[in-house]
Amino acid sequence: MEKINAYAKINLTLSVLAKRADGYHDLQSIMHSVSVHDTVYLEKADDICVSCSLPLPENNTAFRAARAYCEKSGGGVHIRIEKGIPSEAGMGGASADAAAVLLGLQKIYGAFGWDELMRLGKTIGADVPFCMMGGCCVAEGIGELLTPINTIPLDLLVVKGKMGISTPKLFSSITLPLQKADTEAMVIAVNKGDRVGVANNLFNALESEAEKIAPEIAIFRQRMIECGAMGAVMTGSGSAVFGIFESREKAEDAAKSFSDAEFVSVCRTILT
Repeated sequence: MEKINAYAKINLTLSVLAKRADGYHDLQSIMHSVSVHDTVYLEKADDICVSCSLPLPENNTAFRAARAYCEKSGGGVHIRIEKGIPSEAGMGGASADAAAVLLGLQKIYGAFGWDELMRLGKTIGADVPFCMMGGCCVAEGIGELLTPINTIPLDLLVVKGKMGISTPKLFSSITLPLQKADTEAMVIAVNKGDRVGVANNLFNALESEAEKIAPEIAIFRQRMIECGAMGAVMTGSGSAVFGIFESREKAEDAAKSFSDAEFVSVCRTILT
């Protein structure tokens, strides 16, 4: 049996550049993998079966990833997912699961080269290639065009309220143009290991629209700052908010102020 940690991601920046002819949006974002994770167990089998500690859609990403892989490799796989990443949080949980399935199947069957495996991941979801690669990347296109940059050690507090946000619903509600992140400044700060610079350049163009759906996003972000965060912002399409703290101890102290949140996690960025 293979055991794979499916790591979540946060968006240090997120800009929406334009709407595409296919209905998606061109984005520019800096994503970093974090220690919050699902655990995915895979066992070689003759058919494909997915079970999870929480309910999943019938045509879930883990199943679609397994089906796409096994169409070439032959055989099958039994998958069990223990969820640790909250849903509708903007942390890439479904993409992380698909990535873990592809990486686990590659260990079992070895049917693909790395580039081919990454292309397969892209067919499952735009964030799947990043979740396979991990670390820190500038992501462009719909999120699938990746340029790796340095990783940076950050002590984080991630919180999510009771309201999740549907990504398609949020994107359908925005009106372009939106304010853009200073991506260059963030890349420089990350590459220099400048935590203050990272905190000062956190930005998410979707945040203000998401707050109309889930007002607790703004409340949690402000509370993070009041609790000592160097900077705080919503991740992805929400509704999770993360703050950067000077130390794990300060993040743990701040976490005590979020008893009303549905999900609270003190975590760190994953370094490569």
